[in-house]
Amino acid sequence: MDGIYVASMVLFDDEGKINKEESKKLLDRNLAEGAAGFFVAGSSGECFLMDRQERVQLYEQVSEYKEKADLFAHVGALSTEEAIFYAKEAKQMGYEKIAATPPFYFGYTTKQLAHYYYDIAEAVDMPVFYYNIPINTFKQIQINDPETIKLFQSGAIAGIKHTNLDLYEMERIKNINPDIKIYGGFENEMVGFLAMGCDGFIGSTFNFMLPHYKKIYDLFLEGKVDEARKLQVKANNIMQALNNVGLFSGIKHMLNVQGINAGNMRRPFLPLTEEEKQYLEDVVKNNLE
Repeated sequence: MDGIYVASMVLFDDEGKINKEESKKLLDRNLAEGAAGFFVAGSSGECFLMDRQERVQLYEQVSEYKEKADLFAHVGALSTEEAIFYAKEAKQMGYEKIAATPPFYFGYTTKQLAHYYYDIAEAVDMPVFYYNIPINTFKQIQINDPETIKLFQSGAIAGIKHTNLDLYEMERIKNINPDIKIYGGFENEMVGFLAMGCDGFIGSTFNFMLPHYKKIYDLFLEGKVDEARKLQVKANNIMQALNNVGLFSGIKHMLNVQGINAGNMRRPFLPLTEEEKQYLEDVVKNNLE
């Protein structure tokens, strides 16, 4: 298996600008904790709340780690032209993995969605990772659709970031093309996804609790499934609390607690209340070893 990748948060200073110094502290810490690499400018990176210059700045910032870590650049956009722009920028900086959400808002056909990925792959002369996150894009992969099957068999798709709880869908995609890499994106089902043959994990909570998930991952690989499952329950207690207060705002708060100045999420996200902060801190304290 390929390892654990951090879906990196974007950290802001008090003026709302990207905080490079604090970001470096977090990236260095995650590497020391055993991260295989980073997924840059995805949902955790507030991709669709960033302007073009800021998104390129994120790529540049993390590209400094290309000799130390395996890097994904998320380039998904509402238009093919915009996605290709980001993909070319990232490749020029040395990224060897390009990922993209499907374009949303308009009711694109499966053929139109497939050509979005064909166009990106052709523009940068490398296959693309399909960022499957239907909870946000409202675009379900149509695994029985001829255009989708053709896409997954074409070589234009290197893999899937499967931020979806559907284990069956993951297995069916592997059945369409066993060479496609699939990385689980919902760490609250890590044990189950590993058991079904995913190739690794990309998670947002790894930003502040990577050592806990590394234990789950390593225990599973050692065949100690019962021990891994017990730690999964504790991780899921924390995930439930994060979802109760707001996932990304909660992660940033826990980073702040740990001494990483993460700043706040951009509007329309709202900061946590004092009651929410205390509730989250208590759950984390009671479940992290």
